[in-house]
Amino acid sequence: RNPMESNLSNQAIILEDGKPVLKDIEDTPLAEGEIRIRVEASPMNPSDQLWLAGLYGIKELIPKKTLGAGFEGSGVVTEAHESVGADIVGKTVAFFDDCHNEGFQGVWRKYINKKASDVIQFPEHVKSDEVFGVFVNPLTVVLIVNTAKKNGNKALIHGAASSSLGKILVRYAKHVDFPVINIVRRQEQADSLKELGAEHILDSSSDTFDDDLAELSKELGATAYFDPIAGAFCGRVLAKMPAKSTAYVYGALSGEPVSLSPIDIIFYQKSITYLYLATWFMEASKEEQDEAFGEVIKDLSTGGKIFGTKIYKTFSLDKVVEACEEAAKTASLGKVIINPQL
Repeated sequence: RNPMESNLSNQAIILEDGKPVLKDIEDTPLAEGEIRIRVEASPMNPSDQLWLAGLYGIKELIPKKTLGAGFEGSGVVTEAHESVGADIVGKTVAFFDDCHNEGFQGVWRKYINKKASDVIQFPEHVKSDEVFGVFVNPLTVVLIVNTAKKNGNKALIHGAASSSLGKILVRYAKHVDFPVINIVRRQEQADSLKELGAEHILDSSSDTFDDDLAELSKELGATAYFDPIAGAFCGRVLAKMPAKSTAYVYGALSGEPVSLSPIDIIFYQKSITYLYLATWFMEASKEEQDEAFGEVIKDLSTGGKIFGTKIYKTFSLDKVVEACEEAAKTASLGKVIINPQL
């Protein structure tokens, strides 16, 4: 953790004709209030996979300039502008880069400049590979449960329970005592969720899945379905839920349009809407954001028993395409990580 490392050359993933390319780039001098961070870990989230495929974000809001990739990560501060002070140098920090902001760079680079006020500092004992995923998955989980509670739902259904986010949701929902019906696709995924303490698990490959879902959702009063998959499966789940149920689509893992029977819409008042973390950032009050971040940071600073994520495999910057392919195949095994220092 050498403060003089800021003089080293920088490299970053840049999108050229929509494809990720590793390029040598010039370091920009630190502006007032900024710090330089040696990026050490960044997750390959589904949102990153969509970004690399050219399918993520509100097109009108994405800056018209050369774009990078990678939305969140962690690392160690190597230098600070004199206006910030030297105390932060050597600290592990987590950070986020929103593709809708004019200053978007992408965090898949060896070094990144960020405003000190925009990063989250962690205690000295916390390492980068423990806090690479502070924003996307943990905050989405908190948002899922809070949305269900706020709308008066007694229980919720989650469509990708064996994913990294799904496992966090199992632990968090248990922590706040909110019932969740966890949908998996294979029996071994169900077994791993049981070990985490999941109470209600349904295997969509089972012959009795539809009947089991109808019975359990009625019994628990589960009228909110949180769906990262989309496609025909969304309509299939919603069809078996009680009247006036809502599906909140927050991902597009299937790559297919959502479908829902007009009978369900008209006669059973079922509906489909969205859940999008970026919208929450724009609309939530400072108090709401502070409360959500506070829960996540406290847990990750003390071992990450709720919001921590297991690393499955780590890739270097020049292997981003391979990392993307691996993440698409192995979501239930843990998180694929980019480490720009390799």
